[in-house]
Formats: sequence, C-alpha cells, structure tokens
Amino acid sequence: MKLATLMPEQLLAILNALEDGIFITDLKGRPLWVNQASLSQLEISEEYLYSSDVYRLEQEGVFSPSVTRFVIEERRQASVVHRYRGKDYLVNGSLFRLGGDPAGEPDAVLVQTRNLDRDVLAARAPDTTQALLDHVMHQLKRMRQDQVASEASPAFPSRSIRYRQCLERLERAAASDTTVLLSGETGVGKGWLVNRLHQFSPRSDRPLIHVNCAAIPEALLEAELFGHKSGAFTGAHRDGRVGYVALAEGGTLFLDEIGELPLALQPKLLQLLQERQYRPLGGKARSANVRIVAATNADLPARVKDGSFRADLFYRLNIVPIEVPPLRERSEDIPRLAKQLLANISKRHQRRLSLDQEALRALTRYHWPGNVRELENLLERLSIFSGGDTIGLADVAANLAEDSPRTLLGDDSQTLPQKLAYLEREAIREALELTGSTRKAAQELGVTQSWLMRRIKRYGIDAAGGEPQAK
Repeated sequence: MKLATLMPEQLLAILNALEDGIFITDLKGRPLWVNQASLSQLEISEEYLYSSDVYRLEQEGVFSPSVTRFVIEERRQASVVHRYRGKDYLVNGSLFRLGGDPAGEPDAVLVQTRNLDRDVLAARAPDTTQALLDHVMHQLKRMRQDQVASEASPAFPSRSIRYRQCLERLERAAASDTTVLLSGETGVGKGWLVNRLHQFSPRSDRPLIHVNCAAIPEALLEAELFGHKSGAFTGAHRDGRVGYVALAEGGTLFLDEIGELPLALQPKLLQLLQERQYRPLGGKARSANVRIVAATNADLPARVKDGSFRADLFYRLNIVPIEVPPLRERSEDIPRLAKQLLANISKRHQRRLSLDQEALRALTRYHWPGNVRELENLLERLSIFSGGDTIGLADVAANLAEDSPRTLLGDDSQTLPQKLAYLEREAIREALELTGSTRKAAQELGVTQSWLMRRIKRYGIDAAGGEPQAK
C-alpha cells in the first residue's frame, strides 16, 4: 500500500507505532497530540498530560529544560541531547503550521525524541523514519488546511462580476511564481485571498509567512524580516535570530501593509525581489527561494509621488496588481456571505441561528465601511445578544447603530449621485430577484424594459435574477 493512499486513522496508527516520541503543542505550550512512545518516555498518564502545559511540566521536572518552551520563545528550531531518568534522548523541536490561518504563521510546535540508549538505528534507518514522519505530518497539515479552508471560504460562486474577475485573476497568478500586489480597503479579505493564492500555488506544501509591516516597530523590522547574527546590535539575541524571509524559504512571504515599510528598508526589499538575495544584520549575503505577495490599503502611486515610497520598488511589486472590491460594490453577495459566516459562527457556538428576510435586506442596503470584517464582527455580536435563534431587522438595526452613525442607505462620504446610483442598483437587483424576468421587473419598478436593460448593463447586473453575466 502506498503512503499517499493511507487514511487518517492509519497515519495516526503509524505515528503511534514509531519508536521515536512525537509531541505536538500549540504556541501556548498546551499539548495537542502525543504518540505512545512519547507517553512511555515521559512516564506520565495521557489524562494528566492533556490537562497540563509544558511550563507546568517543566516546573514539576518532567522537562528540564523544556525544548518546546525554547522553540516557542526563541521562534527557531532546537536540537539537544537531553538526559531524563537515566536515559539519553536526542530531542529536536521545530515550529510548523498545523492550521490554515489567513495570517500564515506557524501555530504549533513539533518535538521529536529518540532514545540514544537503544539500538534504534539498527532496527530502522533514520532516513526512512524521518521520511515517514515527514509524510504523516504533511498529511495531517493538509487535513487541517482543508478543514479550515472549508470553514473560511464561501461555499458559493460570487454573484459580483468584479469579485469573480478578482478571484479568476488571483487563481491564474497562483500558478506562476511572480510577485502579486493586492490593494483594497481595510477588511475586504486580502489576507484570505493570499491564503487562497498560496493554496493554489506550487508552493502550497511550504510555509506561508505573514508579516504586518505596520505592526512591528521600525527599529526592529529589519532584524525581524531578515534576521540577525549574534551581537549584531544592542539587545540582539545571544545566538542570533532567523528572520521571516528564512522562515518562508521555499514558500510564500506575505508582506501586509507594505505601504508602511520604512523608506530606509525599501532598497533591501528591492534587492530581495530583484536578486533573490538578502543580508541578515551582521551577516553575509544569503540566497532566498521565496515568493513575495504584498497587500496595502494605501494609495501607493500617491506615495511614490510624494517620495515616501520608492518608484522602482512599486513597479517591482506591481507586476500582477489585483484590486479587491469593497463589500458595498458587491452587495449581491451579502445575503449568501452573511448566511455562510453565520453558519460558521453557529457551529462554534453550538446554535442554529438564521437571518430573516428583513434582516438580510437591511444588511444588503448597509454601506459596510469596515467591509467583510465588519459584517463578520456584527454577526458575531448578534449571535451573542439576539434573543432567539432567528435574527430580525430590529436586532440588525440596533447593532449597526452601535457600530456607526452611518445609515443603512450609505455613508456621509458619498455624493448625492453616488447614493442615488446605489439605491437604483439595489432596487433593480431586488426586483429581478423577486420577479425573475426583466419584463416583470420593469413593471414592478414602473419603467420601460429597454430603460431597465440599459441600467442592467451599466451596473453589471445579470437579467437572470441577479446572477453574474456569462463571459
């Protein structure tokens, strides 16, 4: 039987049959899974292990010191020979991504322990054991990624022509290895799109590392991005540090909020893009095999003009530009998107929540300055404070009023023609969904069919009940 054809239960059985101990925790040191060999080596019960964490176990002398704690705190791989209860173990710890988070950073620690007092090398070649372990861990990560992707991605095709074009462009770009620049307002889902791009790319089995350029202090950003050698600067880690570029080796480096990258650091990113090389602080130049994907909600061309962003870097990043439309410009997706998001929230809260038609209509008419993120946050709040399992118009209106003074018809930043165009578009879409034909919709709206067809073309609405036009 080929390894690739094994079922998850069989893969876990293989892990339990290994003589090497396998110990997996989250980034807070809480055990997620251990195999039987690891339990035997630690000589503690499974119940006790899962009720504790590595910090408590270290204090109690089970680990002394804890390799898992070191990997979590130092954010790098560690290999030590550790003596425990009279036996010597080779302990290897490393970060890896078990989940499918849109942020893409490692979310778990894998520790592998080998008893050096036993002749395990004679019983099984180490390369064979490691290859088997690598395959099983790859399968486990794939299973988790598929689970997260099914929860996070819309289970329906977008009705918005603009958003469909965005997705098609993204998936075509994923097959190549070129640089992609995503632009769009805050909350439109750029992180989710980067995760989708990575999953569709040839690098999908390698790391996706998310770096928020606005969240890291300017003084530390270069060291975090490129790493540093021991003693490279005051306060540097004694043994140096691996940077995000090295962590993304073979995979994708996602630079979020790229417009906030300091001007002094921009030439070094340009070198990475052009020459596939970078230089850790205090170190020598290194080659890098990473794909760069960037995202911004800033007007980069304007920043190029005012001198805060280098023109050559912008052109190098902008090879495949993808503009993500705001939610208000694809309002035809809101009802089904809201239902999908609420279904995921209901699953987490173990409830069966739904939205009535008036509530859905109100959500569709709202301007959504915070885009998909605001919609998801609102639904999360409604799931907590709604009186029953059906969320109505009163619930939506009350909670939207808490969020923003904006009305359900738009926001104060819109001009009168923009507001009128928005209302006209929504009225046409609703009439088409209600009647199912342009003739009946024209009658419902009190206009001629030819006038209606011109507006349908202007707003990119399909005549078949609001579905996207075929291309």
